[in-house]
Amino acid sequence: MKSRTTGLRLLAAAAVSATVIPLLAACANTGGTGGAGEVEGSSIVLTTVTGLEPQFQEYADAYMEEFPERKVEVRSTTDDAAEYAQGLATARLSGEVPDVFFNVDFLADTLAKNNVSLDLAPGIADGKLGDLTIDDFLPQFVGQYRPLDNPDQVTGLPVSADSVGLYYNKDAFAAAGIDEYPEADWTWDDMYRVAEEIQTASGGAIIGLGAPLGDGTAQIIYGPVIQAYGGYVYDPETGKSGIGQPEAIEAWTTLLEPYGTASGEYTATTDDPTLQFSSGSVAMAIASRGAVPGTKTAMGDADWDVQVLPTIDGNSTAGGGSYGLSIAQTSENQDAAWAFLAWFYDTDAGMKLAQEVGGVIPPTEDGIDNGTWKDVPPPPASIAIFGESARTAVLLTQMPGASASVMSEATKKATQQVLLEGRDIAEAFQEAETTVNEAIAKETK
Repeated sequence: MKSRTTGLRLLAAAAVSATVIPLLAACANTGGTGGAGEVEGSSIVLTTVTGLEPQFQEYADAYMEEFPERKVEVRSTTDDAAEYAQGLATARLSGEVPDVFFNVDFLADTLAKNNVSLDLAPGIADGKLGDLTIDDFLPQFVGQYRPLDNPDQVTGLPVSADSVGLYYNKDAFAAAGIDEYPEADWTWDDMYRVAEEIQTASGGAIIGLGAPLGDGTAQIIYGPVIQAYGGYVYDPETGKSGIGQPEAIEAWTTLLEPYGTASGEYTATTDDPTLQFSSGSVAMAIASRGAVPGTKTAMGDADWDVQVLPTIDGNSTAGGGSYGLSIAQTSENQDAAWAFLAWFYDTDAGMKLAQEVGGVIPPTEDGIDNGTWKDVPPPPASIAIFGESARTAVLLTQMPGASASVMSEATKKATQQVLLEGRDIAEAFQEAETTVNEAIAKETK
C-alpha cells in the first residue's frame, strides 16, 4: 500500500511539483509593510509542497479571514527533495528564502547546517507560540528537527504525528475463508502465518500481505524492525550505520521472509495498482495514518479496518515520521511568521482546521487524546490506534548530509540481490553497510 509514497521519508518528494529556481527566485521578502517587529499590515510567503498546497491555502484563507490586516501568500516548489534543500540553501545566500517553509524530517538537519532555518527554541521559550511549550509536543517528533550538532536547537515544528498501522480488508479475508483478524497482541509470526493462509487458500488470487519491505527503501518499515531486534540504523555517537550488524541481519531476514509466500513476488514497481491495498486484492498492508482518506475513497463500500502493528520480542515496530514548518533565518517578517505559527498550532484554531482538512493528528499529548482527528465516520472503525502508534513510533533516523539517500540505494540494491539473485542476506547487507559508512565518512570530514 502506498502512503506518502510508502514511507514518510519521501513525503516531500512525493508532494511537490514545479521548478525550484523560478519559485525560490520569486520567494524574496514580499516587500510588504510588515517589518521584523510588525504583525498587523504584514505580508509573509509560505512555501509548501504541491500535494499540501490546497490545504495550506485553506489554512491561509482562514487565518486571513480572522486577521484581515495580515496576508499569507502560499506557494509550492520542486518535486525533488535534494533539489529543494539546495534551492533553499542557494536562496538563503541572497535573502530570498520564504518567511515560513515546509520542512521534513530527513531534510531538517541539512537545512539547519545550511543556516536556512531559524532556531525556534528561544522564541517558544519567550511565549511566541502562546501557551504552547516544547514540552507540550511529543518529544520524538520535535527531536527530528533538532540538528545533530546542536540538539538544544529546534529548527522546525512537526505538523502531524504520523505513524503506521496494519490495514486489513475483511472482505478479502472472507473471500479466502479466513476469519482471524489482526489483534493488538499479534506478533510478526502471527501476521505472516495468517497472510500465508490467505494467499494459499485463495490460490494466489489474494495477496496475504503487501510486501513489508517494499522495494527495500522504506526505512519507516525496516528501521523499527531493526531496533526491535536490538540493532540500529545509524548511531550518532559513533557516526556509523549498523544495517549489516547481526541484529540487523535478523531484521532483514524477517522482512525478506514473506516474499512469494505470504506476500507477492518482489517487484521494484511499487506503483503497480494491483499490489496496492486499495485494489481490494491485498488482505493486509502496512501504511500510515495519512493513507486513510485516499483508502476510503478508493475502497468504496469495502469493509476494512486498521490495527496496531505486530510486535517483535515484545517491542513495538510502528514507524513514524513528520513534515513540519520552519521560519527562515533571513526573514524580515519574523514576528509575522511567529504570529502565523502561533495561530496554526493553536488547538482551537489552525490545528482544529488541520484535523478537518488534512487529517492531521496534532503532535501533542492533548491533541492525540482530545483532538477531533478521531471523529470521522468508519471505516476505519479503529482509527484511534494511530494515537497509540504515534506515542511508541520509532522515527526516521537523522543522518548526515546525503548519506540517507545513499542508504536508500544501498538497501534497495541488497534487497534485489537477495530476492532476485539469491545472494546471502548477511553478505548483501554487510556490503550495503560498508557503502553507507563510506558515504557518512565523506559527509563528516
